[in-house]
Amino acid sequence: MRFQLLAAVAALTIAVPASAAINFSFDPGAPSPSAGFTVIDTFGNLGGVTVNAGQVLIKNPPSDPQGAPPANSSPAGTSYLSVLGGGSATINFGPLVKAFQFDWGSIDSYNTLTITSNQGSFVVSPGGNFPNDANGNQFLPDTNGLFTVTRTGSDRFTSITLTSSQNSFEIDNLAVSYVPEPATWAMLIAGFGLVGMAARRRRTIVSATA
Repeated sequence: MRFQLLAAVAALTIAVPASAAINFSFDPGAPSPSAGFTVIDTFGNLGGVTVNAGQVLIKNPPSDPQGAPPANSSPAGTSYLSVLGGGSATINFGPLVKAFQFDWGSIDSYNTLTITSNQGSFVVSPGGNFPNDANGNQFLPDTNGLFTVTRTGSDRFTSITLTSSQNSFEIDNLAVSYVPEPATWAMLIAGFGLVGMAARRRRTIVSATA
């Protein structure tokens, strides 16, 4: 299931150019990471998480009233992040994140994801502008899958905030896709240039001895 939100919609909390857009997809039952993404947090601890309010826990299976592991996570049976009712947690990214994804488990309509980029912030609401099943089922693919977010243009993601009005908002295996740094582009261009020069030299030598 793929969706697109124009950045000018009312969900924005900071004005951004009307041409900008967020694209997000939900792949039922699929695990993070997919090709081109690198996992930056498996939630073995709260080291990369800022707790804004309430209870935010690192949980382990089995399920209990404080959370359930995302059924799509691979490998199964590992720790995950659970934001309890009344809780809020923020995870900050580096400066070059062009896309991110995570395993979202037992999706509920009372979960709220706020995504912040260089150009503004906007909210994803299950059952609302993210029109998926949001009944909290702990096992079915329709509520346990890979949630991926990308952005058009040069905008970059800076953080995500997870909030929940009831138990719980559960994610695992947060992964990101980076924009190559300028030095990396320079190395790639230089490498292509060297390959081209070598190919040209070889052609010249071959033609001279033919």
